[in-house]
Amino acid sequence: MQEIAYFVVPVLVVVLAFGLLKSWMDAGIKARSERVKLLEEALRNPAIDRATVESLTYQLTGNRSPHHGGSNKVMAVVLGLGWLGLFAGIGVWVLGEMVNDVDVIAGGIITSIASFGLVTYPFALRELQARRLQS
Repeated sequence: MQEIAYFVVPVLVVVLAFGLLKSWMDAGIKARSERVKLLEEALRNPAIDRATVESLTYQLTGNRSPHHGGSNKVMAVVLGLGWLGLFAGIGVWVLGEMVNDVDVIAGGIITSIASFGLVTYPFALRELQARRLQS
């Protein structure tokens, strides 16, 4: 009788482990399937914006669009420098008006215009890339 127990107990443990593993994997597959269905329904909604569509697409496929990645950090730095330059240029412009110096006024205006270009550049680039992908 004891010899049978040495055979039956390991077999039962293996069967139980297989059953637990199978039910755990089935629950994961079912949860992923439900998430995919929800994401597909969300993508069909015409009222969502482009950023949400890109985020949902990434969740579905795992692939980032070409303008994601390291360039985001570079564009954030460009945007930050643009904001700093824009307000510094406006400050120099106001200072030039206060001291009535034409050269300082011109420097402030030029700095403000160039910095405004830096502020708008990341947004314009992202818009161009989105239109290129749509074409």
